[in-house]
Amino acid sequence: MDDRPRYWFGAKVGLGYRPPLGWRGWVALAVWMTVWLAATPFMNSQEHPFQSLGFFFGWIAVLLGVTEWKGEP
Repeated sequence: MDDRPRYWFGAKVGLGYRPPLGWRGWVALAVWMTVWLAATPFMNSQEHPFQSLGFFFGWIAVLLGVTEWKGEP
């Protein structure tokens, strides 16, 4: 059995990660983008302007968390 860790994203370069290394990284990126695009029409509320801003920064934090967790050191 292979005990080496399986990274989803390449090594960190500057402030970000390289593109995904395998299918798990591509699926994570596709799911993230799909949720982002699906929620966009609902985030244009004039009554709650900070809701869309919170979603924007929260969803980016989710992506950064996944890339930090599953990215190559």
